[in-house]
Amino acid sequence: MAYINKLSSGNFQVQIRLKGLKPIYKTFSTKKMATDFARQVEGDSELQRKLGSPVVSMLLFPEAVSLYLSQITLRDQSAPSRILYWKNRFHDLSVNMIDEFMVDEALHELARTRSGSTVNRYKSHLSAIFTFLIRHPSYKRMGLINPVLAASVSRFKENPSKDRFLSADEQNALLRAAQQSKWSRLYLLLMMAVTTGARKGELLGLKWSDIDFKARVASVSHTKTDKPRLLPLTGNVVQELMRFRESDEVLVFKNTVCSDKPYDIKQAWVYALKRSGIEHCRFHDLRHTAASNLVRAGRSLFEVGTLLGHASPQMTQRYAHLAIDDTLSMVDSVMGGLK
Repeated sequence: MAYINKLSSGNFQVQIRLKGLKPIYKTFSTKKMATDFARQVEGDSELQRKLGSPVVSMLLFPEAVSLYLSQITLRDQSAPSRILYWKNRFHDLSVNMIDEFMVDEALHELARTRSGSTVNRYKSHLSAIFTFLIRHPSYKRMGLINPVLAASVSRFKENPSKDRFLSADEQNALLRAAQQSKWSRLYLLLMMAVTTGARKGELLGLKWSDIDFKARVASVSHTKTDKPRLLPLTGNVVQELMRFRESDEVLVFKNTVCSDKPYDIKQAWVYALKRSGIEHCRFHDLRHTAASNLVRAGRSLFEVGTLLGHASPQMTQRYAHLAIDDTLSMVDSVMGGLK
């Protein structure tokens, strides 16, 4: 691993640690020269042999990416394109040649055209690939270090929260617009989203075998947290489901062309928003709206977190400010008599 320090003289000192060797120190007049030297030593296996360092067989980064993708499941639809970026970026390098400076340089290039939150997602995917290799039975002996975790790799500011809660009037307007959609199941989908707080992918992945009409619940097996959960269904939702009921293995919100794939709701969703006059609303905001409805009705944050399937109480805290009226009422009733 290479470390570069700026000296009081203005020069840059490289310290390189190779397994089995004493640290190597060399001083340069510019940071670029220091960086180039560090990369040369760390990436040149023949030079390492001459220096006396044991060299193990290294894996090309594109091969590492292919191995990673073959053994993990990506739930984020944007993940493949972000991983492809790294694969192309380091297409001719072995994994041991990729250092913190290369990573940081690439991240800053991304930051010129992408938000901080997006750059952080790219960063996370690259880190996951290295973590995967470090823990892999066939490669854990390589002595790899995750360059993404180096202190010198920049951290980017996350975007402000975009939570949007639809008012009661907006919810009614959206549902009325959905009833007039050319896609007959849009109203059902939005009703389930607002009443269960489920994510779009969770709803679109439901099969009829996941619906228990007697118990009035839908079973979601594939969730963001990998923890299955049950979605309670209101009487109105069950009644609407009955209109479309099909065989068990068919998707509830099937594609009209290919029944084993979910319907592409983009056009229907945009039409409903336009017809209802609602602006700046994402489908995910229906999940926030479901939480808002519950909190404003006096339900506890624990209950809200249970419905939404949050992995930790901290995730539900974003809705705490909505319960301020109930908090004031509680304080008044218990301690309002104190003078």
